[in-house]
Amino acid sequence: MSKRRKIKIGTIFNGCELLELLGKGGNGEVWKVVNHDQEAFYAIKFLTNIDVVNYKRFQNEVFILSKLKIDGVMHVIDSYLPDDPKSEFPWFMMPAAQDFSKYCENLTPIEVASEFIKLAITLKELHSQKIAHRDIKPANMLIYNNRPYFTDFGLVQYPGKEDITPEKRDIGAKYTMAPEMRRQADRSDGLPADVYSLAKSLWILITNQHKGFDGQYNPNSVIGISQYCPEIYTTELDNLLIECTDNDPKRRPSILSFLNRLSKWISLNKDFEQRNLLEWLELQNRIFPLGTPKNITWTDKNAIISILNQIAFTKSLNHMFYPNGGGNTINRITTPSEPSMIALHSGSGTRADIMKPKKLTFESFGFDPQWNYFRLELEKIKPINIDNSIHSEGICQSLCEIEDGEYVDYSCWTYNDYEGQELPETARPVERFLSGSFVFFGTSSIYNSISATYDARHNMMTEEEFCSYIGEAAKRFFDKSND
Repeated sequence: MSKRRKIKIGTIFNGCELLELLGKGGNGEVWKVVNHDQEAFYAIKFLTNIDVVNYKRFQNEVFILSKLKIDGVMHVIDSYLPDDPKSEFPWFMMPAAQDFSKYCENLTPIEVASEFIKLAITLKELHSQKIAHRDIKPANMLIYNNRPYFTDFGLVQYPGKEDITPEKRDIGAKYTMAPEMRRQADRSDGLPADVYSLAKSLWILITNQHKGFDGQYNPNSVIGISQYCPEIYTTELDNLLIECTDNDPKRRPSILSFLNRLSKWISLNKDFEQRNLLEWLELQNRIFPLGTPKNITWTDKNAIISILNQIAFTKSLNHMFYPNGGGNTINRITTPSEPSMIALHSGSGTRADIMKPKKLTFESFGFDPQWNYFRLELEKIKPINIDNSIHSEGICQSLCEIEDGEYVDYSCWTYNDYEGQELPETARPVERFLSGSFVFFGTSSIYNSISATYDARHNMMTEEEFCSYIGEAAKRFFDKSND
């Protein structure tokens, strides 16, 4: 082998021609190569920054990758470890693989998490042998044969390995590195540090924010996954990431716990009914952090708006039953110009349901939380004096709102015309409710699943009658499920 040949396109190493630089770090380079005789592509990693510590780490990496036969660990095809590494470049060859970060760019958050299940299985196998990677980050993950792999084991820790990390030297990538690896890497357990780094890598690839974040995960801050992925249920994942990024390694879950909890979170997002019932319970816990009361009523308009916005915020919970029959999903609550009124907005259009709230009541029965509900009772108000606008036995009237608080006949909206002019951009269709009550149940609740309940039966009963009606149904189902 020639001495110190330049590492550049066209150079031949071990019968392979260098084609393309795939990556370059402080200590080495990875190149895509081709073996023309075999008509096959590979990757070769060269150690270019050579000192005693770096060369020993390179030798350790070759040793462990040659020894391990674990799915998800990139294996060594060939290697060269010269006696004098300063005269010849050390290298090893592995299969050519795809960049994992780029691969994840085309995946949904749930699909990314599913790939991390495979990585967690690999890490579980490594940890069962007391082997710690200690440099887990997206750049050290590859896709090969449609499966994610760990690569770059230069900082690997395994039983019997000579410790070559200088005292107080930190190791690993700064944005995924566990805090103990910054302070005392030579004396720290690499297993919980791996869990920390895997969790941060998961956050990076789910959110596509490659700079990561410092410190412990906080779901209620700008780094909360819900800020980037509002369409998915995140609570279980939030809790997992909080624990995995705890500063105290003893409080972090094991890789087995990480694997089981991430699998559960994926299943919840795929099972709408299970997810919805859990979200309904979490909503109640969020509103009542000290315990769910049997009954509570709000009469302050701002408090009512706040609670209803909590319901509207969770897409799988924001379904309501109208006092005149049918139902709809709400996405926000606002305050129109009419005094003491609120507006419920549904769908992506401009439509609004306007009403004057009297009180909002929450009822709990002590059985399955899916039977708990919110009931919004309205104050009776006078109708706007527009002919033929009142319907549903006097419960509401259909109108067109030209500007905030200025109502005209609904036909103006239908024909996009008012007094011979096209409607202004501020115009919208509204249902102005004159009386009645709305109820809100969890979307996957038994009550919601029965089509007959859309007949506005809740508005045909008094508050007490409806509460008794639901309480009796909840008890029947509870008794039946416990037979």
